Amino acid sequence: MKQQVKNYLIRSLYKIKSPMWFQDRSHEGDLYDQYMKMHEISLRTFKKHLNSEWEFIFFNKEVENIQEVFKDHFFEIYDLWKQGNVNILYCGPDNIMMKETDIFGMYDDFRMFNYTDPKSSEEPNHYNVQHKHFFNADVRYYPSTMSQDIWDMGLEMAENWDFNSWNTEQFILNKMLWEQDGRRIENTLDPKMAYQGHMLYLEDWEGTKEYSNQWNGCYLADARIVHLHGSRNAPKKLALMQELEKLS
Repeated sequence: MKQQVKNYLIRSLYKIKSPMWFQDRSHEGDLYDQYMKMHEISLRTFKKHLNSEWEFIFFNKEVENIQEVFKDHFFEIYDLWKQGNVNILYCGPDNIMMKETDIFGMYDDFRMFNYTDPKSSEEPNHYNVQHKHFFNADVRYYPSTMSQDIWDMGLEMAENWDFNSWNTEQFILNKMLWEQDGRRIENTLDPKMAYQGHMLYLEDWEGTKEYSNQWNGCYLADARIVHLHGSRNAPKKLALMQELEKLS
């Protein structure tokens, strides 16, 4: 008898002792408290809109610096996936689900859905990006059917983690994404599944929304998941999430 596949929504929210997230963020106040409030909003919207039966797993620890978080949950996710017959959706606490959404069982290989900033190794200020299409890792899906070979490649890279780069995790995950057979931008890009709201603020709402829609190549009104990028001023992003929840 074939074992039933389990679906998990996973997120990590660690209390980070250092205020240095590659810059000093102490002026933003209690980041852990603000991210916890974002998480609570986020989880309410996922419970409302994320289809299929699924369980929530919350990695909640205290560490010294932000890069420990990225490396730690990379291996934690793999440890769960390798148990077999599990689909894993990872979404950070600064993501909000705006509409009914199907993810579990919809994809056969590892997926991310939309660009990050910068979008490409071909852009100025690309921070040593090595990919023509550089995707954001804060919404990602690991199906039970993804290749062990792809995992093995990522695990080998993760053993030599560069703690001096904000993008180490995204470099690894983009390598995993684009090394899969048949992955092309035409069948991978889906900005509605991970609308990047890094430029969205309540101040000048209409102006930032218009620019954001142009950058994403779709309308915010059509987005299913919106990533608000809490690292770009947590208090303002929390206020924005509070308003967006009213519309979800």
